[in-house]
Order: sequence, then C-alpha cells, then structure tokens
Amino acid sequence: MSKLTVMTPPDEPAVSVAAVKNYLRIGHDGEDDLISDLIQAATARLEQVAGLALVRQTLQLSWIRWPSAISGRGERLPVSPIVDLDAVLVIDQTDGETDVTERFQIDCGRLRLRPWSMLPPVSSTDRIVIRFRAGFGAVSDLPDDLQDAILRLIAASYGTRQTGADAQDLKGGLPVEVRSILDARKEVRL
Repeated sequence: MSKLTVMTPPDEPAVSVAAVKNYLRIGHDGEDDLISDLIQAATARLEQVAGLALVRQTLQLSWIRWPSAISGRGERLPVSPIVDLDAVLVIDQTDGETDVTERFQIDCGRLRLRPWSMLPPVSSTDRIVIRFRAGFGAVSDLPDDLQDAILRLIAASYGTRQTGADAQDLKGGLPVEVRSILDARKEVRL
C-alpha cells in the first residue's frame, strides 16, 4: 500500500486566470474566483488521470514495505516526469529516521537500487518515505498540448458550471478531445 502526498505545491497554477479568460472569451472580472477554482480542479483531474505532475512540485510517497520490483527493474513512481530524488528514509515506530538515499537512484521514472547496494531492512512497524521532485518545470516549460488539455477541460466544466467532484462526471471522466491529447502522450511499455 502506498500513499502519495504533495509536500511543496507548485509556485503557480498550470494556466493563468488571464489565459483562461482569453480562451473562454470572458471580458470581465466577475467570475475570477470560479475560474481559479476551475483551474485548480482541472489541473488536479488531469494530473490524476494522466499520472503527471504538470508544474514542478515536491512529492512524498510512503510504503509499509519494499515493493518486490525495487531490487530488479525498479518500482515505477506514480507520477512523471521525475526531476530528482531528494530522500529515501526508513522511519521507525518512534519516528526515528534512517537516511538510505545513497543506496537508490531514479532511472526512467523508476526508483531502484544502485548497483552493488543492498535493500535496507524494514520491520513490520517501520515505514518507508520517498521524497522526490516532479514536473515539467515552470508554467512556461509546460508542453503546449497539456496547456491545451487543461483549457479544454476548464471549458467543459465552465459550460456546465461544474467544479471539484462534479467536474469528474463528464463522459469517461474527461472530454473526448482531452482524452485524445492524453492518449497521444501515452508511452508504450514493454
């Protein structure tokens, strides 16, 4: 069982209120709060469905035991793109931390043991914490197709005035054109 937590959120939203207003052809400030909510909901939904971190952020993944793949090919982390590994910690029941970061590396989005390293022992009361940075960088580094996907998702939600959980009730979870953008980005895994 794993748990993913955002430790340091992005410094800025994936698209600006001004960009959304321009896309939706809104010429007044009366709906800026709604637009901000739609940006937040669309970004979270897109990141969740696509397994992406759009704008650079620090994440923490917790495990109760080592995944079996970590000693071989490595365990795929639940988001991409991964920028770098901050820490791998074994935390005991008294919250004492043992830093074992030097034994691990990120390789093609997977956390794996470095060559000639041994897997640190973990007792049944310990937990494992992995801290890493993920995302495309600043908003200006976000690929155009993903910015377009966010704008299209916001437009679909704006048209029905849905935010949060209600916005997820669209056919298949996403509008067809947003799904097409994400499908074009899927990597083939062998």
